[in-house]
Amino acid sequence: MNSNSPALLEMPSSRISVIIPAYNEERYIRHCLDSLLLQTVPVEIIVVDDGSTDRTASIVASYPQVILVRQQHRGPAIARNLGVEHSSGQILVFCDADMAFAPNYVERLIAPIEQGLAVGTFSKEEYVANYDNPWARCWNLHYGLTSNRRHPDDYPDEQPQFRAIRREAFLAAGGYSDTGYGEDVSIAVRLGQMAHMAPGAVCYHYNPGSLKEVFQSARWIGRGNTVPKTWKVILRHTLPWSLRSIAKRTWRFRNPYLPLFKIVYDFGVLAGIFQALRNPQKHWK
Repeated sequence: MNSNSPALLEMPSSRISVIIPAYNEERYIRHCLDSLLLQTVPVEIIVVDDGSTDRTASIVASYPQVILVRQQHRGPAIARNLGVEHSSGQILVFCDADMAFAPNYVERLIAPIEQGLAVGTFSKEEYVANYDNPWARCWNLHYGLTSNRRHPDDYPDEQPQFRAIRREAFLAAGGYSDTGYGEDVSIAVRLGQMAHMAPGAVCYHYNPGSLKEVFQSARWIGRGNTVPKTWKVILRHTLPWSLRSIAKRTWRFRNPYLPLFKIVYDFGVLAGIFQALRNPQKHWK
């Protein structure tokens, strides 16, 4: 079913609703939807197309089992909140469009919630889907991750980013704050509670796989509220500072792609910082 109408709220209630914001995700959205349709528990799938200029919306529309909601390009926080408005599930699962999932991912993810052990959960068993791509590996190395896992081995069992949460808790928090990159921690801040680790919930996430994607993702990070817009931070991302750290990282990881990755990444963060300074009210890509 595809619709842009609030009439979807009149659908029979589902136990689990999966909300997916999507902006220009034609490369990945099929992998995401196909893996969700193979889940071991029934799910209501809602994709909010965030004003895509590629084939994302038309691809989603070809899935009759998926609810398609459209909005003008306003970013993932607004898209997730809109998706919840069109959902009926008592447990909300939030995914990115560039993710794919093991068949029992949702079942494992919501288990602690259904057992009354947590108001919301996340998974530490998140792997890089395109680890054979050199730029995707560089993304992990940039964050000190030397394997295909997206979390370090000593990652805590609680974190502020929810992948699943009870509907009433989400509504009590007032939804996601439109703060740009890092908006996914706003639920935990408002609730005063963290997401708990859900054992066995295996998923796969695509890292940026080209220098263009590296730049775009870094720009999104630089524009968000998690990066201070100070001269010290700006200087740390200029070319002289990039070159200063390149040699050490390249030698440490023995990766010849890292120098160019680092230059493009830092340039993207700088571009995002200056865009935020010029237009602080616009948080999205």
